[in-house]
Amino acid sequence: MVTSEALVTTGRADRYLEQFAKHFDHQPGGIQARQDGDGRLVVDFGAATCAMQATGEGLKLNAEAAEVEELGEVQARLAERIEQIGRRDGIAVRWTPDFTAVSGQRSAGHRRH
Repeated sequence: MVTSEALVTTGRADRYLEQFAKHFDHQPGGIQARQDGDGRLVVDFGAATCAMQATGEGLKLNAEAAEVEELGEVQARLAERIEQIGRRDGIAVRWTPDFTAVSGQRSAGHRRH
C-alpha cells in the first residue's frame, strides 16, 4: 500500500467534516462514505480510500491505495473538491508525499468522474 497525508489548517474542521460527509454520501460512481466510532469520515473510492478527521489543528487526511497512480488520482480529486468547498476560507490541501503529478501523466486529457 502507498500512503499519503495532509493537514488542512482551519478552525472549522468539524464543520467541514460534516459538509464532506454529506457531499461524498451523494456522489455517484460507487463512492461510499461512512463515519466510524472515532469521529473519522472514511471515503472509499474503490481503488483508494481516505480517512478524514477533525483535530484541534484542522482537518487531517490520510489516503491510501495499492498503486501510486491511483493514490495520485484520489489526491487530485480530493484536493480540488475540498479547496472548492473551502474557497471562502482560503483552504489549501498539501499532500505529503504528493503523487498528483504521476496521476496526471497517466490520465493526460482524460478525467474520471
